Amino acid sequence: MNKQISNILFVCIGNICRSPFAHELFTKLMRQEGHNGFYADSAGLLALPGNSATFLAQKVAVEYSVDLAGHKAKRLSQKLVDWSELILVMEKSHKDELLVDFPEAIDKTFLIRRFARYGSRNRGIADPYGLQYDAYRFCYLDIEDAVLGLVDYLIKKPKDL
Repeated sequence: MNKQISNILFVCIGNICRSPFAHELFTKLMRQEGHNGFYADSAGLLALPGNSATFLAQKVAVEYSVDLAGHKAKRLSQKLVDWSELILVMEKSHKDELLVDFPEAIDKTFLIRRFARYGSRNRGIADPYGLQYDAYRFCYLDIEDAVLGLVDYLIKKPKDL
C-alpha cells in the first residue's frame, strides 16, 4: 500500500465490542491531537444492524473517557470496503472471512495488532462478548495499545505498510 491513508475501517464479528472500541478511541485521539483528515468507522462481519454496544463495553469505555452510548452496529458492506484505505480486523479469521466476500481488499486488510507497541503483532484481540468485566477491560487495553501505535504510524506519514 503506497497511498495516503485517511479512511480507516475497524472490523470484528458483531460490531458491539471490539471494533467500536477501536473506532471511537481512534476518533477521540485524532480529535484531541488536532489531526484532521482522518476518518474512522466500524462494522461487523455478522452484525445485527442497530444493536448497541454491550453494557460492559459501554461501562469500560466510559472509564477511559470513550463514548459508545450512541453506537449502532452495522454489517460490513461493499460501500464500507470501497470507502476505506485501511481495514483493521481483530483476528486472522476475520481477515480470511472478509476476503472471501471482498477479495479486492487483500492489500489493505491487516490485523489491528500490526500496529501494537507491545507484545506480539501477529496475534488477535480476544473477544470479550459473554465474558466478565475484566475480559472487556483487557480487550480495551489491548486495542488501546494497537490504536496508539496506529496513531503514531499515521502521524509520521507512512509510505508503506
